[in-house]
Amino acid sequence: MSNMKNKNTAGILRSAACTLAAAFFVTTGFVPSNAKQAAGKPPVTIVTDHSWDVSGSKTKFGEYPLPAERIAEAATPLPGGTHKAVTAEYNDRSKIIPGTVPIWRRRTADSEGEAYQFRKTVRLGAEPIQKVTLEINCDDVARVYINKRLVSVDKRDGKIKDGYDDHYTFRSVTGFMHNRIYTYDVTDYFFTNVNNTVLVEAASLAFDGSHAYLSAKIAIEFAPAPPRPATTAAKPKPAAAPKANVPAPAAATAGAKPAAPEKTVFEAGRDPEIETLRAGSILELGHVYFKADDYRLDTASYRTLAALAKFMKRHTSLKIEIGGHTNLRPDDRFAAELSANRARSVMRYLTDNGVAADRVTYKGYGKSQPRVNAITKEADRTNQRVEVKVLEK
Repeated sequence: MSNMKNKNTAGILRSAACTLAAAFFVTTGFVPSNAKQAAGKPPVTIVTDHSWDVSGSKTKFGEYPLPAERIAEAATPLPGGTHKAVTAEYNDRSKIIPGTVPIWRRRTADSEGEAYQFRKTVRLGAEPIQKVTLEINCDDVARVYINKRLVSVDKRDGKIKDGYDDHYTFRSVTGFMHNRIYTYDVTDYFFTNVNNTVLVEAASLAFDGSHAYLSAKIAIEFAPAPPRPATTAAKPKPAAAPKANVPAPAAATAGAKPAAPEKTVFEAGRDPEIETLRAGSILELGHVYFKADDYRLDTASYRTLAALAKFMKRHTSLKIEIGGHTNLRPDDRFAAELSANRARSVMRYLTDNGVAADRVTYKGYGKSQPRVNAITKEADRTNQRVEVKVLEK
């Protein structure tokens, strides 16, 4: 009887231990290591502080945004020389972004008001970007350029002090509200594996005790790494019984490849006939150039891309994919990133010039589809190209 009681007690204890263990796994969210998905890179946050560059001399805040050629590269001096920003004095009623240092060229603006350029370089690796958020406020007016592309111009609930708009030619923009933080999704402005340059041109009217400041924060979130495929061994399938009177399939010709899609060169003054295009047709973009190992468009490319934008606007049902291709010199990873960034630059040009975003996608093919399987200057020129594939007509 005693032995039976001891056995029952041991069973109850084992059951309770199992229940507690199960509760631990549930309540702590524990997942076996082989079922976990690798976490993405921790977010990166950039805030205004003393590491930002500021122009040494005042600049003119014009009515229109700066053209790309007037925006200084990361290694190029700002107007009047490159200096480091200092902590700015600001009004107590101002809405400063938490965690940032409000900055200016000097602690306060002069009595006439002034405009400066501010710059920050952000180096990103190969990790895929999930989302980038910009928060900004300033006294009084600002334009933000990321990789030479204007982020925003007008603020619907902004205001300008009477009598200063003509002096600073602010007519195409309105000022930031001092007590409001403006938030923008700028995910599509950043590129992986390159130095990204943020440039802000900001102006102060100095009508309120000569206060002047720029306060901004950029939060970069990265996509999680894809889960690793399961390593379970595949079960062998039983051999299918032969079917009677079924002829064997013809042997494939060695080295045979599917027919390549039809290709047409597209450039300014050489629009294709829309009737000749079909889903899968390829348009190679003529006279579209990039600097070596760079994704930024050479200005010589604009004529062709402007013509493509007009062609897309005339044929509003046309949907396309922009495909980037490199030569065979870089390694696979660099080639994939470079070709994707170049294709996205072309897509951005089209959407910035009036083509609806839902009509254009992009893809980097790297060096997976060379036209010439060789590494020479001639082969490089042939293989590195940007193509347009018709998705829908």
